[in-house]
Amino acid sequence: MEAIPVTRLLGLLALLGAGCASAPVLSGPSREVILGYDDAHPATSFAFTSDTFESVLRFQLPDGPHRPLRLRLQVENAGKLEVNVYESTPLETPGSAIKTIPLELSKEDVSDGRDGRWIVLDLGGLQPLTGVIWVGVHRAGGTPTLWTSNVVSGQAFVRDNDPTNPMGMLPSKRTPMIRLELAP
Repeated sequence: MEAIPVTRLLGLLALLGAGCASAPVLSGPSREVILGYDDAHPATSFAFTSDTFESVLRFQLPDGPHRPLRLRLQVENAGKLEVNVYESTPLETPGSAIKTIPLELSKEDVSDGRDGRWIVLDLGGLQPLTGVIWVGVHRAGGTPTLWTSNVVSGQAFVRDNDPTNPMGMLPSKRTPMIRLELAP
């Protein structure tokens, strides 16, 4: 067996230490809040009628500031989606987008509604938020569909962002399979 020179060993240890320095060290269990309004039973899918048609979900955050961590969604068909996290206006409607995530889904990303497969989007970099935020999903290409549950949550809406269409936000009787994960 060949001996490793001390300088090489020190270099390897420095690389390992640098790689570990960027990973968070947990001294105990961490806490997360997971918000979702579906019943965990995908029943039907939601198809987008146009690229401006958007499924919007309202999230009432718990009291105090919370840092968004991840967003999970369950999709039935592949295609291109755009996911937006919106601040809330004083009238409790989606305001300006605070994060936009383009998403190209392949057949490996789709779920049959029973396999537990979720798309997980990183929301790192967002400042802690309070109050109400909105998550909107719309088609950016192809024919993607979202799984929805039959729960009437009162938090799910649809809208058409086409400025020539006078339709406002309408409540939806189906709740999209979207979950928001937060750190208190």
